Amino acid sequence: MLTIGGEKQMQIEKNQTEYYLGVDLHRDSFTVFGCNEKEEEIVKGKYPNDMLTLQNVIDSFPQKPKVVVEATRNWMWFVQACQAAGCNVTLAHPFRTKAIAYARIKSDSIDAKTLCSLLRSNMIPSSYIATQDEWEAREISRARIQMVRDQTKTKNRVMAILGKVNLRFAGSNVFGIKGTEWLKKQILTPAKQFVIGLLLKRLDSLKDAILEIDKVIKEKGNNSPAVQRLMSIPSIGAVTAFIILAEVGNIERFSSSDKFSAYLGLVPRLDQSGSHTHLGRITKLGNTYVRWALIQAAHRLYRMERWAKIFVDRIAKRGGRKKAIVALGRKLAVIIYSVLKERRSYYK
Repeated sequence: MLTIGGEKQMQIEKNQTEYYLGVDLHRDSFTVFGCNEKEEEIVKGKYPNDMLTLQNVIDSFPQKPKVVVEATRNWMWFVQACQAAGCNVTLAHPFRTKAIAYARIKSDSIDAKTLCSLLRSNMIPSSYIATQDEWEAREISRARIQMVRDQTKTKNRVMAILGKVNLRFAGSNVFGIKGTEWLKKQILTPAKQFVIGLLLKRLDSLKDAILEIDKVIKEKGNNSPAVQRLMSIPSIGAVTAFIILAEVGNIERFSSSDKFSAYLGLVPRLDQSGSHTHLGRITKLGNTYVRWALIQAAHRLYRMERWAKIFVDRIAKRGGRKKAIVALGRKLAVIIYSVLKERRSYYK
């Protein structure tokens, strides 16, 4: 028979015990392995992706578990649901986690158990969990980037058709007013004329959509001091500043400009052995959206600022223009880091 004091002691021990839940998340289902700090199994299995099922899994623990899930495509709803249920959630960096937990035999249940074990040992390489406001901004900025890419692909398809019949527009922009008039006058086969007509309609639609997004971005940027500070940097406009802030989130999570540049994938690969050190091409392992925006800004900066032109021309002599523009993008990243970290406008 337990005494009241014994019941209190058991309650204290229960509250002090920590529980862990590893999750292998897929599009339609999630596989879990949960245990306590002694690695005694609490829950294990594969479940469909829905809120009620997830809540039932969490409720199977005596108290809220610590949860770890990899940063897959659909992680956001899962993390938000776990946080709403009161769980402490860690978002595992997929590439770094695989490097630590490499296994020849893989399955969903093994992956879930491995994640749970790494979380219990405090060995999870974590990723940043963006806030709801940051995700809302990312939806807008990423939609714009994708539309710009679709615009470029559509233009390339038109140029490919013209190339088949050896047609070249003498002006600077075949998709401008004069270029479009020139296109309509060209004698093409019915099929080519039909396809080009459809592609031009798509370009008009994409152009209108991009203008609509730009209007929203500029309205939001007018109310953001951080956007205004970034716009003080030559070559950084309202759209680029909005993209950077949406993707970067809290700048305080980067302790130095080097780590910020590494996040953007703008640092060279390092191969070191003994006294030999070799620096390769940039890693490209970071945020692709910001890196794309910075490279576009670097091209504009080259045309705007004399010091940037001198810098690129000097680097290009030994490494080529492409590498030189990337190097300018890295320098631009350092400037952006300083402006955001110190909360001040840019000055030379």
